[in-house]
Amino acid sequence: MTTPTIDSHQFVQRSRRIRAQVSTVLSKWGLLPRFKRWRLTQDPETGMIVLFGILNNNYIASHSSIPFSNYFDPRLLRDLANKLQVQVVSCNSDGLRYAFILDRGQLGVLPTHIDFPFIDKGKVIVRVVYDKTPTPATPPATDPAVVKEHTRVHDGVGAFLKVFEDNKLKEGAATSQPVQLQPEILIIDEEEFNKRVAEHEANHQRIKQIKKLLDETVG
Repeated sequence: MTTPTIDSHQFVQRSRRIRAQVSTVLSKWGLLPRFKRWRLTQDPETGMIVLFGILNNNYIASHSSIPFSNYFDPRLLRDLANKLQVQVVSCNSDGLRYAFILDRGQLGVLPTHIDFPFIDKGKVIVRVVYDKTPTPATPPATDPAVVKEHTRVHDGVGAFLKVFEDNKLKEGAATSQPVQLQPEILIIDEEEFNKRVAEHEANHQRIKQIKKLLDETVG
């Protein structure tokens, strides 16, 4: 079945409004509305249409003491969803980002948070958080209901993987080590997701401190 392509005028106009509204909401929450890239994309198989807003991690870490976790505060995410009238999925990756779901296409339940996919020993790993924890990803083949739930989870995450733009994942796939294309999905809770964001922030703070020491040495 052929999925209709993005109606450029309709969704480009909507994307422009969202970009302006996001900056207003983030500023209201005392956050730097600093993005390095926006990307409107569609999964050709499911028809899901997503506007990604990729935050400028380096700028935020260098010009403020705002914790990255503040950008994923549940109250802020609810405020964004209410103001924009779209589902907002927060994503932790080399470029922290928001995924604004403009159209679900054929998909049903989507994650609320995604820990961006990475490659480990030839496997694509992705961690996801749901409002309601789905059935574990290794269902008994004799239970059709569980198999169906697992398929829904896998389809939703798979659709995101196809439209993500992640340089690290591409670099890993380009190495000599063969990569398993089907992702291994790990369902985690929000606390674990926040822990991963904190690790991401700690790494940027270390880089910031090293840069400061180097600048002082040169000066």
